[in-house]
Amino acid sequence: MTRRNITEWYGRLEDSEPFPDLEYWQSQDDETKFDAAWEMVIEAHLIKGEDLRESRLQRTIGSLQRREG
Repeated sequence: MTRRNITEWYGRLEDSEPFPDLEYWQSQDDETKFDAAWEMVIEAHLIKGEDLRESRLQRTIGSLQRREG
């Protein structure tokens, strides 16, 4: 079982930091970020009652090119 650190903040929304979890996510590796994003995709499908077999990455990019500069 993975141990999770959970931080809580109580107060008015107007008094909160603009991006309270930015430092946390910047400290995570790419795999952790991708896993969290994919978990949200699956949860969204479950909430909508959609078939999980349809939750896959879309491959609609026609081509990739290097940016100049």
